Amino acid sequence: MFISDEICLVGLPGFPGPGRSAWRMVERDSEDFWYHVRFRICEGAGARFKKLMPSDPSMLTHLLSQRSPEHKIEVVQVVTSPWMNGSPLERMEKLISAIVGYDRSGECVLLHKVDSGAVYSSSPGVIDAGLLRNIRTIYDAMTAAGKHFHCTNYQTPNRSATTTAAG
Repeated sequence: MFISDEICLVGLPGFPGPGRSAWRMVERDSEDFWYHVRFRICEGAGARFKKLMPSDPSMLTHLLSQRSPEHKIEVVQVVTSPWMNGSPLERMEKLISAIVGYDRSGECVLLHKVDSGAVYSSSPGVIDAGLLRNIRTIYDAMTAAGKHFHCTNYQTPNRSATTTAAG
């Protein structure tokens, strides 16, 4: 869950719209994972982008249900804590798939497969989906993007000098 101090509330009347509030900062006390979801929203001949940060799989599932021909998921990333990813820092990586299942003791386990091929688990030591029962897919990057979406005259910005470092 994300929280914030009231002093971080941007108190402009009517901003950013009815039923919404703007914050200059949010914080996170939990060492659990969270998600970063980028939507592309088609509006006539153009598009705009919305970035949402669900704090748990149920909210991610809700966002995924909001997809339509005009509301496409560009990418889902998972942010993992050091205890989960084995490094000294949090990591944000492209999510390939997320599944939920139950281990032998009946505990709920979430498995996240990322672009590098790594699998992160909500339960230390349980990274084999074959050991889980009642498995359900929460997210699959291959089916999430949707093949029915397009915007007329939408152009992607030129990124000619982009490189990716491995390792």
